Amino acid sequence: MKQIFRITILIILSVPIFLIAQDKVLLSEAIQKELNAEGVEGAKKYFDEQFETNKNSYEVDMKGISELSSIYANGGEIELSGAVMDIAMPFIQDAMSNQMSQSSNEDARKLAEMQQSEKESQTQKNNGKSTSKEISTTNDLGEPRKDLERFTGLYGDPNEKDTNRKLWVMISCDDYLVVGALWGDASPWWMKSKSDEVFTYSDSFTSLKIEFVTDASGKAIKMNHDLSYLKTPLERLEPIPDDWDPCLERSKR
Repeated sequence: MKQIFRITILIILSVPIFLIAQDKVLLSEAIQKELNAEGVEGAKKYFDEQFETNKNSYEVDMKGISELSSIYANGGEIELSGAVMDIAMPFIQDAMSNQMSQSSNEDARKLAEMQQSEKESQTQKNNGKSTSKEISTTNDLGEPRKDLERFTGLYGDPNEKDTNRKLWVMISCDDYLVVGALWGDASPWWMKSKSDEVFTYSDSFTSLKIEFVTDASGKAIKMNHDLSYLKTPLERLEPIPDDWDPCLERSKR
């Protein structure tokens, strides 16, 4: 449960913080007030109605939402912690979709920004001296593989209305598997190969395991994963767009 909570908090904090309008109510404060007054079921019903009729009256304050959920979780009130995330998620998704709709090619732009960040980091490392820590981190990814092209693509739920709620799978320019989200600005996950079709990632906040389902030719058609905020398995919906770079540069971090 703690690990699931950490993953949820990470994805919340990965979303850009929006400017706070003075005439709007902080969503975190409204959720806390309603939970205290009406309990879990009453609060969920209330915010279901608010989302349909009055969602623009709330400011989606990511930090406040994650802190409120954390307070409940640390106090052993797991149901309340989960309720905060359940209530907030439609508002978060809507806010993210609104941001992304400002650009006709937002997905490609975000990927380009991540790639540029990786390239700049790599350049800075190349201009300095390599450290034993950097070398050790690089080796943690294991041996590169030449058969990863069969896993690439965009994965998601075909019934999901939000077209940005997908994971992308690409190959690094030095032959490692890289996974990322189309929404938000979180850094991509550089995966370690554990077996032919199983890959893992871990840091101080996130632990992720992905297992691909392949067809008779060995090409991936589905992805099983342990992210709590996405349906599993996800289906491979389409290949990587043609206007994306063919591979991702990897910095030694």
